[in-house]
Amino acid sequence: MGAWKMLQPKRFGGQSMPVGEFIAAVAAAAAQDGSAGWRCAMANAAAYWAGALPDHAGTDIWGGDNGARVAIGRGPGGRLERGRLTGQWCDVAGADLADWLLLTADDDRLVLVPRADVAAVAPTEPGGLPEAGLAELTVTALPVADERVFPARNDSAAVITGAAAAAAVAGAADGLWRAHVAQVQEKLAASYGSAETADLAVSTRHAARAAADIDAATLQVVASLTQEPPTAARAQRQAAVRARDAADRVLGSSRGHALDALDPVARLWRDVHTGCRLALRLLDDLDR
Repeated sequence: MGAWKMLQPKRFGGQSMPVGEFIAAVAAAAAQDGSAGWRCAMANAAAYWAGALPDHAGTDIWGGDNGARVAIGRGPGGRLERGRLTGQWCDVAGADLADWLLLTADDDRLVLVPRADVAAVAPTEPGGLPEAGLAELTVTALPVADERVFPARNDSAAVITGAAAAAAVAGAADGLWRAHVAQVQEKLAASYGSAETADLAVSTRHAARAAADIDAATLQVVASLTQEPPTAARAQRQAAVRARDAADRVLGSSRGHALDALDPVARLWRDVHTGCRLALRLLDDLDR
């Protein structure tokens, strides 16, 4: 359905979707499945970074196949010395399906590398986001041409990447909340005034407060798109943490969720926590 082409430039066969619509799409996907939301967020963020590079980079990536996918590896782990790249990048989303990789080196450079040139891709096993394609990439003394090395600073891309990450967390929290409310409504309908009704009423109060926090987190993410990078990053951090705390409040309101590993509320709670951890680390790196 073109989910990976939302922010890919039109001149290279993408959609160039308005950023606000993209953020809404990420949140909607994450509400259904945290892994899908995180994949969508990071794949399109990587495509946006790639599209902002000089045109010869876009031609390398999409010239032969406008469906080619890009994954981005942020973090301080890469070094570029005498035209050779060495480093390790953790939790790179979508690396399992990517055709190209954008890897940071020396904190201030981005290196474009064909996925086929990366020998070691070890899948990680997080508590949440099990289908997000998170992987650890390792490269040792890989030769890199000068024309595939670019400055890493791009304020617009940094704001969009942070917003996408926070939107994925808020969207998963919203999906968790909706699943919880549906379960409470079903139990209330079947309770017929039993003692369980009082516990469920307490749960609805927790759900109401959580809904307000999730809405506030979503509004913060949207507002961050028009803010300067430091202010935007601060708002995005607050949004991710607020959504995580709301998810905790919902899960803690009912003992049943914690007892059932297949419960969609428990599954999305794990997605929210893993996504929040990754989002905060990503925002720390973008701030650097």
